[in-house]
Amino acid sequence: MAKTTAQAAVIFYPDKVNLPKLRKAVDAATAGTDFKTTLWLKTDVKNTGAKQALDAIAKKSTHILVAGGDGTIREVLEAVARSGSQASVGVIPSGTGNVLARNLGVELNSLTTQVRRAISGIAHPIDLGIARIIHQDGTRDERLFAVMAGLGLDAKIMLNTDPAKKRRLGWIAYVETGLKAIPLKYQRMLVQVDSREARSVRVVTLLVGNVGWLPGRLSMMPDAAMDDGVLDVAAIGPFHFWQWIDLWSRVTIGNNVVRVSRIGRKLLDATADVKTLENMAGKKIWISPDEPVELQLDGDAVGVIAEVEFEVRPRAVLIRS
Repeated sequence: MAKTTAQAAVIFYPDKVNLPKLRKAVDAATAGTDFKTTLWLKTDVKNTGAKQALDAIAKKSTHILVAGGDGTIREVLEAVARSGSQASVGVIPSGTGNVLARNLGVELNSLTTQVRRAISGIAHPIDLGIARIIHQDGTRDERLFAVMAGLGLDAKIMLNTDPAKKRRLGWIAYVETGLKAIPLKYQRMLVQVDSREARSVRVVTLLVGNVGWLPGRLSMMPDAAMDDGVLDVAAIGPFHFWQWIDLWSRVTIGNNVVRVSRIGRKLLDATADVKTLENMAGKKIWISPDEPVELQLDGDAVGVIAEVEFEVRPRAVLIRS
C-alpha cells in the first residue's frame, strides 16, 4: 500500500465562498488519491490568512489552497515564503480584482477547474516583492507582496474606499472613490532603480509590480512577468487632456494589439511620453516622495509613508495552477 504523504489545506474567507460547493470540488479533486483528510481553516477579522497558513504548514500540508481576494492571498504567500516551506499554493479567486489569478491564467468561472489545478496542476516558482517601509511617524515595517504596490492616487483610492461598498459593488466602488479624488494631486518622487542615477518624477500614481495585467485587459507594465527576477515600475503622470488619451490608448489598444509584435513594441517604446507613462525595471527600487504619500500592497492600504525600498525575492514561493 502506498504511503499517504499528501495533505491539502483550504484557507477560506467565509463571507465570499460557497462552502458546500467548495467542499464538493475539493473532495472530487482529491478522491482516489493519496491525500489525507483535507484541513479547513477559516479566516476571521483578526486573522486574515497568515496564521492559517502557518497552521497549515505546522500540520505538514503539502498543498495550500486559498479561497479569497488578493489581500488574503498576499498574506498566505508571505507566510509560506518566510517559513521556508515547500508547500505549493493554489489560488481559488473570490475577491474584487483577483489580479494574481488573472495573471496566472486561472479559470475565473469554473470552481471545479480552479480546485483541480490547485491540487494537481504543475507547481512553478514565482517571485515576490519585498517592501521595506518607513512610515510617516518614523516606524519601520517589511512586507512581501505578489501583485503590485501603488503610491499616490492608486493607494489613496484603496485607503478611502468603504469596505462595505467594495463587497457590494466590487470595482465600481473604487471608481466612485477615484471620482471623488478629482481634481487630481500630482506628487514629486525621487526614484532610483538598482544603481542607476536617481531621478525625480512628477506623477499621479507610481506602481511597482510583479505582474503586468489588471482587470479589463489593462496593463501599465506590459513586460512584467512573475518569474523574471525583476520588479517593474510605471510612473504615471498625464497632465493635459491629450496625455490622458495617450495613456488610455497605450494601456488598452497599445498593449493588446500593437505591443504583441516586436515592431509594435519598438514603436510604443520609441514614442513613449514620460509625462504620460514611463516604464522601468530592476531588482531594487528606492522611492522617496517629496511629501508623505499613501501606499498600498496587493490592494490592501498600508497607510501614509515617508520612504520605501522595494526588492525582488526571486522564486520565493511555489504556485500550482
